[in-house]
Amino acid sequence: MDFTWALPYPEIHKICVLFERSELSNPKKWSYSPLQSHKQEGPQCGLVALAMLIRNSNNDSINIIYQYAKKEGFTLNGEIFSVNYMKQLAVNFLKDRKIEVYSGPLNSHKIEQFLFEGGALLVPYDTDKDNSPGLHNGHKAHWCVISGAVQTENTLFVLARHGKSKNIAIWNIDILSQSNQQLHEFSPDRKLQNIEYMLPEGGISGPLGLNGRSILIHPKNDISTF
Repeated sequence: MDFTWALPYPEIHKICVLFERSELSNPKKWSYSPLQSHKQEGPQCGLVALAMLIRNSNNDSINIIYQYAKKEGFTLNGEIFSVNYMKQLAVNFLKDRKIEVYSGPLNSHKIEQFLFEGGALLVPYDTDKDNSPGLHNGHKAHWCVISGAVQTENTLFVLARHGKSKNIAIWNIDILSQSNQQLHEFSPDRKLQNIEYMLPEGGISGPLGLNGRSILIHPKNDISTF
């Protein structure tokens, strides 16, 4: 297996070697913008994913985003169940970036081209036990940030970070797209918890929700600073 392409990116090379990701050996092309990792506390996965796009961000930065989101009525405990709310947060905290909502499959030529041109994505998806994309009808909704892609002979992989792991994740974009396209229902288990959540009008599958939607963060020469 040849992972020499990943040597400039130790966090990627480590995953390729440690898990013997033979499908990533000698890819056709790749693009990657390294991001710092943050671990989430409580249901702050969306806020943490956004903070990763801000250079030199830290726990105080995440709290600043949380306080702003709470003031704007987007969240109660850090949860973000609306792509529209996430867009407004990105516009406020990434002032020098063009931000837009994308609706549709992630495994598209538009998204592939966008990633190889240096763009980033904020993507809601259902998480499996290993934090990879799963199919749970929206019951395990989670946010990640995509900051790169790897094109092999037959598959496009995305390079992702999220608040439940310090390691970078490498996922088949077809699987991530499927997960993003079935976010239909707020988890019944969460309804039973003694915690209130802020849901958009129409729920997570509605026009303000998560289902089949993501955020495009257009590239610039440098990422934002607090």
